[in-house]
Amino acid sequence: MNNKKINKFEIGIWITIISITVLLICIYSFTGKSGECVQVKIDGIVTAEYSLKGSGTYPIIGSGENILVIDDGKAYIKEADCPDKLCVKQGKIQRVGQSLICLPNKVVVEVVDKNPDSESGVDAIAK
Repeated sequence: MNNKKINKFEIGIWITIISITVLLICIYSFTGKSGECVQVKIDGIVTAEYSLKGSGTYPIIGSGENILVIDDGKAYIKEADCPDKLCVKQGKIQRVGQSLICLPNKVVVEVVDKNPDSESGVDAIAK
């Protein structure tokens, strides 16, 4: 048998990795900006925009059908006719940049901020 003990150096590395991970999760959860609306893209083309401030249920017809629900400032896909239903299992989104994706139906729902003065994360133009 190969009995290998964990030394202090390895314990220190694991504590450091876990601490950094917890710190990054805390920073993201407290600094992430809530979006104003969601954009619905079908096959890469924006087909609809819905405000996160309201409530409603919206059918999305792509290669199949998805049911988008907006409630309490959050959006989620309630139903889908795709075979794996991964889009339904993705949960609720509310922060800028989060998205719900249904590959079989070619649907992407993304939270966006409509304020042009806000930081979008892009600060340069590539040529």
